[in-house]
Amino acid sequence: MINRIFIILYIGVFASCGEAVTKKTQPDPNNKKVNSLSKNVKYIDSLVKPNGLKIKWAFKGKGANIERGDVILINYVVTLPNGKLVDGSSKITKSDLPFMVGYNMQTKGWDEAILAMHVGDVATIVIPAELGRSDHALGDVLPANADNLLQIHIVKKIKPVIVENGAKIWRWSLKKNEKTDLSFGPGKIIKFHILANSTTEIGIINTHAKNMLISNRFEDEITPKSLKKALTNAKKGQGVFIWLPPSEIAQIKGLDRKLDSDESLFYTIQVVDVISK
Repeated sequence: MINRIFIILYIGVFASCGEAVTKKTQPDPNNKKVNSLSKNVKYIDSLVKPNGLKIKWAFKGKGANIERGDVILINYVVTLPNGKLVDGSSKITKSDLPFMVGYNMQTKGWDEAILAMHVGDVATIVIPAELGRSDHALGDVLPANADNLLQIHIVKKIKPVIVENGAKIWRWSLKKNEKTDLSFGPGKIIKFHILANSTTEIGIINTHAKNMLISNRFEDEITPKSLKKALTNAKKGQGVFIWLPPSEIAQIKGLDRKLDSDESLFYTIQVVDVISK
């Protein structure tokens, strides 16, 4: 579950996940409860797909469609059908966090559901086991072959901070006070983890699984070029997202498998430390 480290969020947990759907009334958009996941939910619309995925809207936003390759800001919580909490609720932070759509940051059910939603939506998503973790258990937290209930608020889309040669870079931080931390630049060493996913595979690069922390001096050659660009001025504790177009894939070293010429790649980077030489 390493690929989930970066997206655990704080939200209020739903007290119940009833199946009732009503289309009679639209929630008041001025009511703060529709802009975050809350206790008493009245669903206003639903969609059931042939594969068993179900989306139940508590509120429909008027924002943009969600597309593959978008980075969105979300609140979420995951429970089992019996109400047992699996994920969420201030495990890391009380802030909204970013999520890259369509690149296996979570399960297939997540991506498929979110691609059917809009910015501003608040919904409960029923993810059947086949679109979730299937027969992969997560200790005592998530049994094998378990359906998941994902409750989510799509807050907004996030624009990349850098767009260069087709690559896109986002940077974010969980730390409140980082003014005194060193920035990666001349004379500095950066230590970081990478998880690289494509639209079809997880862990094409996974330094977490190999327990292999990457360490580079600023003066070292760092490939692809967008990785060096993304790490420059990064600080300890920051997260970095990089979307790499096919044109940059050929520069990458250390891939566990050869990528097709038309594949793009998504890096999730955790900056562990920045130090002076």
